Amino acid sequence: MLPGEDVNLRTGLALCRSCGYTGKADDVKRAGFRVEKPSCITLDKCSMNGRRLVYRRFGWEGLALMVFAAVWDSALVSFLSNIFSSSISNMHAAVLLLFLLPFVMAGIVVPVMGLLLLFGRMVVEVGRGQGTVFRGIGPVGWSWRFSFSGKETARVVEVKSPKGAVLQLVAVPQPGGKDFRFGWGNQDVQVAEYICAWLNRKSV
Repeated sequence: MLPGEDVNLRTGLALCRSCGYTGKADDVKRAGFRVEKPSCITLDKCSMNGRRLVYRRFGWEGLALMVFAAVWDSALVSFLSNIFSSSISNMHAAVLLLFLLPFVMAGIVVPVMGLLLLFGRMVVEVGRGQGTVFRGIGPVGWSWRFSFSGKETARVVEVKSPKGAVLQLVAVPQPGGKDFRFGWGNQDVQVAEYICAWLNRKSV
């Protein structure tokens, strides 16, 4: 039930105090907007004349990854310096570099993951019959598109990661019958439920 002070009986409109949305009372109740908005989420209008949700998550595990990456990369740079300053043949140096390639890749990927966990954001935009999900730091990152008419009912699904962790993802039905699923790391269920409630509004 919606609080009486949030419903205008004369116009039939209701207010969602979680996100500031005003619409038909039945739509507000059906969309489940009584879910409290987490402080890590902000709302705005987007360039598609629609709606925009920004989720920023500060993950302390990113700090641990950055410390590990600093130690790893320092040792790697020192080792590579010794190789190039030694008197070994070019062929032996090439073989060593080929062997070290996976370690070099790890030295690049680990700090990027750490930065994403520390300063990354997920941006969800919906409007004009489509939606986009962006994940990255500032303007640098990855984007995905999905179909969104406003009639779909988004829901939270639990998915196990390869490491055995349970992830709370948002699932949006698509015309082909499959779900478009997205999330940000091990986001908690409150965040996923709020994103679903936000998506389940009538499209702008």
